[in-house]
Amino acid sequence: MESPVWVKAMPVVFRAIMPHGDELLPYTAADSGLVVLRQSMAAIGEALRHARPDLIVIASPHHLRVPGHLAIADTSYAEGSVAAGDHVFSRRVALDREFNRTLAEASAAAGLPPARAGFATVEGPLSTLPLDFGSLVPLYYLIGREGGPSVSIVGPPRDLGLRPLVRLGAEIARRCDGRRVAFIASADLAHAHQAEGPYGFDPAAAAYDTLVQQAVLRGDLQASVDIPPALVARAKPDAPWQLAVLQGLMGTPGRALDVAYARPTYFGMLAARFDAS
Repeated sequence: MESPVWVKAMPVVFRAIMPHGDELLPYTAADSGLVVLRQSMAAIGEALRHARPDLIVIASPHHLRVPGHLAIADTSYAEGSVAAGDHVFSRRVALDREFNRTLAEASAAAGLPPARAGFATVEGPLSTLPLDFGSLVPLYYLIGREGGPSVSIVGPPRDLGLRPLVRLGAEIARRCDGRRVAFIASADLAHAHQAEGPYGFDPAAAAYDTLVQQAVLRGDLQASVDIPPALVARAKPDAPWQLAVLQGLMGTPGRALDVAYARPTYFGMLAARFDAS
């Protein structure tokens, strides 16, 4: 087992795991588990606003995906929408291109080649990439229509293992001096909880979700990084890569707050934030 990569200082002022199922948008009826999850998401959003970050970095599994590279949205804006029931939630956010250079430097230092993706024009209103639902659902709880901090969005690769992503988190933390940075790991847990679901049923799903919950409650995500790849493959989560980056960012084990877990359909969802003490 590889030792955790801890950094001595903690320049990241806010760290959280936020799921992204569209059921979390409060436009539809919800069972008790979803109600608790929505309450946790709202509490995380309130805590983030209290932390007053200059920038929100979101690691999303549904953002740009470039094999063998860290995908970085390098446009002036990102814009998208997601439907929930009869409602459509949409946002247009300004992206922090200056911090994108920091992300690219951190990625290269971690041995993970960066891929900065633009679209249409170099800058300006037409320089806009799609805003994926893995980013949109957390953003519903993090910023309002009146605006908020700028955003950087990254898509961790899935084909290089988790160790480079842990190193990436540590390298990002080392480069945040002078910026109040919030980091959001957008992640849903195992997707193989129901036979009628799109991924079928596998008992590994419950085992994976339990291991991640235990790691979160300890405030140390190293155990989630060390889950055997064969179990991960059977459980089919979209969380490991974002949690690995968050592990590298942690600095020291933190106290988990606003923790909630629910499995209303075929996939598990967990929300939590970690104190920065």
